[in-house]
Amino acid sequence: MIKRILVALDPDPDTPVATRFALRLAKRFDAGITGMAVVDTTNFHIEAGGGGLGGGFYGHEIWTELTEDTRKEALRLLENFKSMVEKENVNHTAIKKEGVSYLRIIEEMKYHDLLIVGRDPHFYYGDPEVETDTLAQVVKGGVAPTLIVTEEYNEVEKVLIAFDGSAPAARSLQGFVQLLPYGKDIDIELLNISKGDSTDDIDQSAAVLNQAETYLKSHNFNYVSKKVMGKGKPSDQILERGREFEPNLIVLGAHSVSAVRRATFGSTTHDLIKKTETPLFLSP
Repeated sequence: MIKRILVALDPDPDTPVATRFALRLAKRFDAGITGMAVVDTTNFHIEAGGGGLGGGFYGHEIWTELTEDTRKEALRLLENFKSMVEKENVNHTAIKKEGVSYLRIIEEMKYHDLLIVGRDPHFYYGDPEVETDTLAQVVKGGVAPTLIVTEEYNEVEKVLIAFDGSAPAARSLQGFVQLLPYGKDIDIELLNISKGDSTDDIDQSAAVLNQAETYLKSHNFNYVSKKVMGKGKPSDQILERGREFEPNLIVLGAHSVSAVRRATFGSTTHDLIKKTETPLFLSP
């Protein structure tokens, strides 16, 4: 059950969508919403750097100006958040934190049931074009599930669960079932990408999905179908199936890797975050 929802606020257009998802869930569960803006000044030294006579003084001046502009942006985001939730008469809290963005979000997740965030969050408000690995770090280090949204809101009635039997996939499946964000009267399709095209490979995939189906039905999810797709790049296969099944939400595991650009995401999760227009549900 969901009683506390955390929304990470940033200047991207998906932040109002994240707030709307939070409002829908808050009304369903009579839950409270926390809107959090993070003033992340960790990159300001890059802007304020430089050498030469007086560089230290002017660097400090630039740092002070950037910090003030960033704080103003944080307050603007919080005001927009409060305006949205007050219209819906939902219990809420608006907070501003300073420091490393992902660390502040992870700390706050300890006391919330679900984080809702845009798929490409920019907490370096002074320069929203700066790319960070905030989202990947949050999913890796957080203790609560994360709902990653895009720029379009849709009611959730159909859910695609990409399930390969791995521990990350199982954690996301269990997190979704235990939170029960959209009730049990939803259409669920379990999807597995076969490792090969042989009969044994297909049978193995089917066996994995049978186990997941049994788990879902034991929790009274009765509208469950299964789909095995042939060998191929998992993200491409999931996207292809998504175009056919047209889910409102995709549930999948977040696999840890060491690649710099993907930070702590596996390649499948990273590709889906970048390419899909469907919200994603991940558990740590």
